[in-house]
Amino acid sequence: MERLLRKFDTAKTLVPAPILHAAGDRTPLGVIYFGSTSPAMDEALEMLAADGIHLDGLRLRGFPFSREVTDFIAEHERIFVVEQNRDAQLRILLLAECGVDPAMLTSILHYDGTPITARFIRDAIGGSVKPVPETVRQRARS
Repeated sequence: MERLLRKFDTAKTLVPAPILHAAGDRTPLGVIYFGSTSPAMDEALEMLAADGIHLDGLRLRGFPFSREVTDFIAEHERIFVVEQNRDAQLRILLLAECGVDPAMLTSILHYDGTPITARFIRDAIGGSVKPVPETVRQRARS
């Protein structure tokens, strides 16, 4: 069994690394996504930023998860997990593999059979987060 655990740890270093999209402003919020959600998520991040909601994004590209994934989660107070299925499978994997508090991970699920859209993501995240006023953002940069 220990040999299999070592193989699994080695695999973490061989899968494609996740891609980080850092927000323009410092933020306690992050979003994790993968696969075909990527184009809509990229657009949604821009839309949310225009609305005053800044999120760091992490696009996963492989499993098992590398150290960057657990570090990303640890650096944020709240993480949205965007996926196109009913059962929140990615969130379950993140909980099992990264050992994080379930309250940190908020599922954004789209499973009606149509492709996920940036508007859907923006509305789902924007509905649960208040935008940061410009004056507060300016003070944070100082």
